[in-house]
Amino acid sequence: MTGEKIGPACTFCGQPITGESPERPNPCDYCGSVSGGYSHLVNLTGAIAGAAVGYVEGASYPQVLLGIARFLLARNDDKLCGLATIVAHLACEIALERSLSDSFSRKRIQSFEDAVANILNGYNPANEMVRNLYTSVTGDEIQEQPFWGNFSRSAKRRDNIIRKGLIVGRTDAEESIKSASDFLAHLTA
Repeated sequence: MTGEKIGPACTFCGQPITGESPERPNPCDYCGSVSGGYSHLVNLTGAIAGAAVGYVEGASYPQVLLGIARFLLARNDDKLCGLATIVAHLACEIALERSLSDSFSRKRIQSFEDAVANILNGYNPANEMVRNLYTSVTGDEIQEQPFWGNFSRSAKRRDNIIRKGLIVGRTDAEESIKSASDFLAHLTA
């Protein structure tokens, strides 16, 4: 499977959308999402391979994911802006989870890691419970960093893309990628 879709399909549930023009997406008849469909080919394999080429050796998953988000944004396709935002935040969640795991190991409380993972509902740094755990374990009050306001706003945007089918434009996606980049730079500093 190559990840290709031909014809318009809901970007939320994947069902075909009929009669949609690229300028004005119709709501999906199946799930009601207003996220629109793709009226052209989207080759995700090419996107991922193209973005990861510069990261073949020594790159972390968060670095590769941020590269993929930048690649998606560079495609100059407004329908990819939401996906670029989601991928950028996924990079942050993975980096935060790894940072916590490293901290558990350094403190020699690895057994605590599994118990915490079972309690948490993901590793979104904007989630207060996750952030409080991170601050307690690492001593890093990340919410005090200069980038935090933009990051927090971007995290809400990402949630609205996923949960409500929010369509974001280039400016919002650029802000999300910048705030994710700042977040990752802080975690790896």
